[in-house]
Parts: sequence; structure tokens; C-alpha cells
Amino acid sequence: MILLARLFEGPNNGMAYAVAPVEDKYRIVPTRDPLRDAAELASKGEKVLVLYSLSTPLFIEYWKEVVSVASRYPTVVGGPHAVGDPVTLLKLGVKYVVVGDGEVALPAIIQREEEGGGTPPNTMVVENGKIRAGRRVYVELMYKTYSESLGIYPPIEITRSCAYRCAFCQTWGHGPVRHRPLHNIAEIVKVYVKRGISEIRFVAPVGFLYGSTDGKTPNIDALTSLLRTVRELGGAPYLGSFPSETRPETVTPDVLKTVRPYVANRRISIGLQTASEKLLKAVKRGHDVAVVEEAVKNARVFGFKPVVDVIAGLPGEDGDDVEATVREMEKLVKMGAYIRMHYYIPLPGTPLWGRRPQPPHRLYFDFVKKYKRRVEGYFEEQIRLSQKIYQTYEEIASYLSLTTPSSTAS
Repeated sequence: MILLARLFEGPNNGMAYAVAPVEDKYRIVPTRDPLRDAAELASKGEKVLVLYSLSTPLFIEYWKEVVSVASRYPTVVGGPHAVGDPVTLLKLGVKYVVVGDGEVALPAIIQREEEGGGTPPNTMVVENGKIRAGRRVYVELMYKTYSESLGIYPPIEITRSCAYRCAFCQTWGHGPVRHRPLHNIAEIVKVYVKRGISEIRFVAPVGFLYGSTDGKTPNIDALTSLLRTVRELGGAPYLGSFPSETRPETVTPDVLKTVRPYVANRRISIGLQTASEKLLKAVKRGHDVAVVEEAVKNARVFGFKPVVDVIAGLPGEDGDDVEATVREMEKLVKMGAYIRMHYYIPLPGTPLWGRRPQPPHRLYFDFVKKYKRRVEGYFEEQIRLSQKIYQTYEEIASYLSLTTPSSTAS
């Protein structure tokens, strides 16, 4: 069995995580043209399993390719888009859709391809025209986070899932909150440093909650041990900035005093999302505006650059919400913060999925223009992406209405 790993331009971190548990047993072949490479391998008598790790932006760009590949070869799709919308992928002909921890799903999928058997855990399939789901299994974070065969060494996932339930976010759908044990992190850091990768970044829904026992209260001892260990192993840890941003409640003097001597970053990413108290409650953020202002003050006191995330166009946003958010952004800028502007991206599987974003308000454009030296992000690109997601789903619906179940089932 050869695993054909579809790589894309830019980071392929999800694929590295996917193949890491099996690359010691199976040959992993990277590909940017899966149809061609699968055909070549099959012509030599090789059995091929094609792997995809898809975010929603990748899915809408490459869904037709996925359909074409899945119609010819057994195909596995994982990643956040698979978790959010497995049914559409199955209707498009994908044989295996991974909807949970892939560390146990992929080995079981391979075994099923080689030996037969039931539905693999954490996986959805179509059997006899009906969608079946394997049992849900939650793993300890003990598997390596990199792929030697693909040469990909991504940020180290230190926490999986989230105790909060933000309505625009997918991360809390990954089961109970789990933290990677420190000894396992240390082993991975040793590998990275040995390969000359001294900049050690982490993946966590809330970076400053590593080791938290309740998923909401910072664990000072765990943070200290994590960062000190990375430093002692020759790494420079980055925590509290992408991709381990923070919630404002965690940007406290105690936490900042703890991390300041160790972290290499001087940026702290703080999620506000909206300054409308109405919308903060509607999207279940679990905090108010005042705590964000306090976080910005704390970050400045400890010598960090506070970067506040804001999402324009949230479903239900009205003119009063926009005005409140723009006023607050202006206030935060005067306090020394930078603003990272986002536009609402609809993500399958989230409570807000299916609700249309509000058209981008002119006041946001005016703010970006006025404070362009203090504004970051890909605001206008995300506006186009948001529109493209809806357009693509309309196209897929049209495609599926013209396709019989028998011709899309793998």
C-alpha cells in the first residue's frame, strides 16, 4: 500500500500530522498531481490510497479535483473541512471522511483497504447506499507532529479542542480538551532543534491555557515548565501569537510575568471579535469588551505588542454594532494596540453555518484607511473568500442534483 499525500502551495501542516503515525510502516509519496501519480503507481501494480487534508478555503478551490480523484481511486479526506461537512464529501464520492482524531482513523482505514473490516473509528463512509459512522475514539496527544518522509515540521500541537463554544469556530468540536504531555513535547523539540529548527511555535486554541485543568484557568506551573523546557533544549518558544493566540481573560499580569522571560515573541494576539455586547453574547464569546481593554493594558505594561482580532460582518450585525466596534477599535489603537481585521468566514459545522454574513460596512473601510499603519490582516481578501464559499456550495448543489447516488458513491 502506497499513501499518496496531496500537497498544496503553502503550509501542509495537516498532512504532516495525518501521516506521522503511519510513515514508519508505509511508503508516503508527496504529489501535486494525484491523478497522474496514482495512475503511474497503479500501472506498476501498486495499490494506492490518496490522502487529502482540507480546510474550507482549500475545499472550495479543489473540490472538482477531489471528485475526479475519488471516482478512480480510494480517497481519504481529513482536516477541518471534513470534520465540518463530511456528508457533502461523501456525496461527492470520497470513500473515507475522517471526522475525529486521525491518529487512530488512518491506520484503521489502511487496514480496511488491505484486509477488509467494518467502519474505521472516527470515520464516515457510505455502505450499501447509507452513510455509516465509526465509533468515536479520543486519543492522548502522544504521536509525533512532523513528517520525515514529507520533510514537514509544523508548529507543535500542545492542546486539542476548546472549553469555549464560540459560534463561528470549529475547534471546540474536537472532543474533550487534551494537552500534550511535556515529556512528549520535549522529544519533538529535540528533533526540531537537531534539524536546525530553533523557532518553536505551538498550535493551541488558546495558547495561555496549556495545561489548564478546567480549560479556562491558566496553569502557571505548566506554562513555566513548557517554556523553560523549550529554552533548555535550545529552542526559542513562541506562545500567545499565531497559531497559539489568546483569549483576553488569560492576558493577566501573572501570566505575562511568567511567559515574558522565556518567549521569543513580543506580539500577543488577543481575540475581541466584536465590541457589540449583543453580538458577543450571540456568538457565545463568554467575555465583555472591558476585559479586552484590560488585556491590552497588561500587554503594554509587560512590553508586548497587543494585536486585537476583530471580525466584521458577523451574522446579525447592524449599524449600531458596527459603530460600537469601530469606536472601540479607535480606543484600542489610542491605547497602543494594533487591530487585525477579519471578515466573517462561514465554516461548515459551526452554529453560524448557513447564516449569511452582513455586507461589509463602509465604516470598517473608513477605519482601515484612516489607521492603515495600525491595521493588519486580509480583510478584503476574506470578503471575497466568504462570497466564494457560498457560490461554491451553490455550484456543488447544482452538480449533485445532476448526479445519481450510484455515480458518486466510491
